[in-house]
Amino acid sequence: MSATHCVALIAPAHSYRASVFLRVAADHNISVVFVSDRSANIVPAHISGLEVNFGELTDHVQSICRQLEEFGVQAVIAPDEKYVTLAGKISQKLGLPHNSIESLRTASDKYLSRKQLKSAGIEGVPDFTLIDLRQDLDKQLSQVRFPCVAKPLNMSASRGVIRADHHVELKNALEVIEKILQFEFERGQYHEVIVEDYIGGTEHALEAYLSDAQLEVICLFDKPDPLHGPYFEETYYITPSRLDESIQEQIRATVLSGCLAIGLSSGPVHAEVRLFEGKVWILEIAPRSIGGDCGRLFELTTNSSIEEFVLNRAVGREVGTLSLERAAGVLMIPITESGILRRVEGVTDAQSIDNILEVRIDVREGERLVRWPQGGKYPGYIYALADRPWQVESALRQSYEMLKFVTKPELPVVVH
Repeated sequence: MSATHCVALIAPAHSYRASVFLRVAADHNISVVFVSDRSANIVPAHISGLEVNFGELTDHVQSICRQLEEFGVQAVIAPDEKYVTLAGKISQKLGLPHNSIESLRTASDKYLSRKQLKSAGIEGVPDFTLIDLRQDLDKQLSQVRFPCVAKPLNMSASRGVIRADHHVELKNALEVIEKILQFEFERGQYHEVIVEDYIGGTEHALEAYLSDAQLEVICLFDKPDPLHGPYFEETYYITPSRLDESIQEQIRATVLSGCLAIGLSSGPVHAEVRLFEGKVWILEIAPRSIGGDCGRLFELTTNSSIEEFVLNRAVGREVGTLSLERAAGVLMIPITESGILRRVEGVTDAQSIDNILEVRIDVREGERLVRWPQGGKYPGYIYALADRPWQVESALRQSYEMLKFVTKPELPVVVH
């Protein structure tokens, strides 16, 4: 049976989430044009592909659109946040449904999003200031309140996010962030950092789908570990939330207000919020589904997936709400010590804990492990399913205690 729907998928060839979208599309008779940084021969023969240079993508939007028109695509999807704005530009030129380019740019920039939320009168937004690392720091930091948090404008997974409790700590944090930006991007490409008030309380992540000015909640994750800093590497995600229903509704309503203030109109939404002093504080609103391999939790615990839900909605198919029938959770295994990995011990014991679905180690001997805030890659994930959220959390903690990452120091390279 020939496919009746077609989507364009923009992602690096090595993206795990792209591979899931490709598999789900095949299962649901949706053809895919894979716009990637390598030849189409890396994907199954039934999938069309466009090889592009991601470093020059913005210069070749017209060319990409001309080629995509030949396939009759109905939607353009970018699983990775880095390419969401590009997907919007292509959708606009092809006349396909999309969030406005302005809203996508705003959502992808922490300063622009904070500014827009503030101007729209959203209460739960930390006070902030934009810092130019090329200019005199003492003058710019003179009005900063402590404690505060310094953040790059456009990095994910809490990379480079650092808390500072006084002036010296803040200047040190900005030096660290500047080195991260220089390593990650071309020198001088990014030189601005946002510094905002530190918000205490508990942190939560909302997965939802936006359409017709309504926000359909997929699930709300609790993050039971306190995230007080100085770094903010995420670990445990547990659902369903143990918050009162009224507070959960408050989170949904606040995130919806934030989406509309930014100008988002449709598609998946991943939001990070904190509850502090009776108020919902918005940390992030991203026009994408949950990142990394956390979304695999849905594959392991339901007969569906986030990717299946998003794909079917994108091509206009009616699909029911994606929901987890039991309590579930994932631990993004933290890196406690930087170095070169020698081995991982205790995996079998970690897998044997009651209610553990899977212990997955993604690193191999000889790989470099880097702690936050410089790090950005988790060495693995632990998934759990149980009747109650507290049972999920207990299983994940017990399983993690069984693991030991044995490393050796990374020796500096000496050039003679």
